[in-house]
Amino acid sequence: MTRNKAAVFQKADRPDVALITNHGYAGVEIPFGGAPDTGGQNMYVNSLAVALDNLGYRVTVFARGGFPYFEGDRIRKESEYLTDRVRYIFIPGGGDQFIRKEDIAVALDEQVAWLDRFIREEAGDRGCRPWELYEFVNTHYWDAAVLGMRLVERWQDDIAADLITEILSGCVPDELLVGMKAERHWSSLGRAPAYHLGSILIEAEASPATPIIQRVRAAASKWAAACRRHAGMEVDRLVGAVAGALAEVEDSMAPALHTLVAAEAFGEAFFDVFPDRAESVERNLCAADRHVWTPHSLSALKEENFRDRSEVVIRALKFCERRDHERALCDRTRAFAATSTEIAERLRTAYDVPAEQIFYFPPCVDRSIFRRYSEEETAATYRYLGEVSGVDPRKLRSSKLVFETSRMDQTKRKDLLLDAFAFVAREREDAYLFIGGGPENALFQSLQKRRDEKPEINRRAFLCGFIPDEHIGPLFSMADVYASASEMEGFGMSVLQAAASGTAVVCSDLVPFAVQYVPEDALIVPAGEVFDFAQAIGSLLDSEPDRPRRALQLAENVKMLDWEARAVAFLQYLRRRGLQVASGKEEA
Repeated sequence: MTRNKAAVFQKADRPDVALITNHGYAGVEIPFGGAPDTGGQNMYVNSLAVALDNLGYRVTVFARGGFPYFEGDRIRKESEYLTDRVRYIFIPGGGDQFIRKEDIAVALDEQVAWLDRFIREEAGDRGCRPWELYEFVNTHYWDAAVLGMRLVERWQDDIAADLITEILSGCVPDELLVGMKAERHWSSLGRAPAYHLGSILIEAEASPATPIIQRVRAAASKWAAACRRHAGMEVDRLVGAVAGALAEVEDSMAPALHTLVAAEAFGEAFFDVFPDRAESVERNLCAADRHVWTPHSLSALKEENFRDRSEVVIRALKFCERRDHERALCDRTRAFAATSTEIAERLRTAYDVPAEQIFYFPPCVDRSIFRRYSEEETAATYRYLGEVSGVDPRKLRSSKLVFETSRMDQTKRKDLLLDAFAFVAREREDAYLFIGGGPENALFQSLQKRRDEKPEINRRAFLCGFIPDEHIGPLFSMADVYASASEMEGFGMSVLQAAASGTAVVCSDLVPFAVQYVPEDALIVPAGEVFDFAQAIGSLLDSEPDRPRRALQLAENVKMLDWEARAVAFLQYLRRRGLQVASGKEEA
């Protein structure tokens, strides 16, 4: 079956796009109910991939593999197909166990080497260079962005190696050029082609004991003779440039650093002699940079949210390491997609990214899943809730349901929801709370214990664990109130999904979607305030006129968040940024 799907994918005559999402359990089947590090970002990537498919592109999504699927033994290795033209390719690296996103840096070197080999093989089959295979490479979160950045660096190393070989072939020993090409990734050739060009010329001449300016003159003369150039004028020009650079250097500087300055000046002087080559290499280096970063979250934001937490909590999140990665990425990325205004602001203020390099692309919603469901469509999900809770499904249908689902992580503050619901349950006997999310880890067990210790809710609040996909959409629709106490959100996908489903929302003021898009229609309360959450949930359950009104207005306000429309605008933005993105068949 996979072979047949692969054949169909390969036959699709479309421009190719690559998406990379590297942590959690990304794939065709996403465990929506809350697998570790798995949730809104994965849904975003899959939804974007489908939108690009609908617009006429063929999409490859790369994700980390080599470890078992969530709650299973099968290794994430074989390709998967989200549609006939959207495939998942799993990148091994970092071992055969799940790695949380805070620790994922240990896998990245192995992953980028594997990914580079994979792309080179496919490009070879297509008869193109690696950087020509995809119209653009869109990475998600900092770990995937490091892979994208490193791919661009490797491709630019190739371009610089080809250029230097072309200029110096016949002028220096072949073994120097062969060694240069073999070491191109280790020496970051694409970052400093002028330096490496000058360095090879100098290295080819005499011994290191010979004065550097004499070695430069000998190298320039040999090059001019080999290329049948006008020796006098051009040799003097090249040597003069090096002499001028050395004149600015302190005499006390180590000889090795004199050589460094001379090599840089020598290479730059060569490009001055060949302005067409300089323009060509700059153009080609730029063409290889097809990386676009969608951060989804930034350390600069998360550190602020956690500034009052204990050192133990903060230490585990490795903000310093993450911040340093993000700084490097912002320095070396040409285009960004911000999923919230806060992220756009921090890209600009914390990392100095120019506003014109930032495209606003918030998460959108799949209305085939998140919508109002009929009574018939929700019957199976009421039965599912009955099995989870032991409550008769008919009673649940006539009761008030409060719902939350997300990964089982302390930042989601499911403990606060249990505490808040205890106040609600004392006032209403017909209210039930269902909390989704897995795995059933230590946090899950502590929440169960917390629930069991509160007699007012131990038969009224239920931890569902991993929720089967077929019940996710109906559950959002069936709930009277969707509640999110999360204190660490890049956007707030689950709150958006609740809004699209026409369900009233209570959430913390750290959920960007609610604050930016629906501040008048959602009930937004201060993060961490148990009693405020209790009051907000209770007031919505008590207010029949207000709750349906808010729910209806929420559904209306999110109609603007359409995946395909935003994807078209995104492609247009990339073209304005200078990426030569071909039009898809549908888009054209």
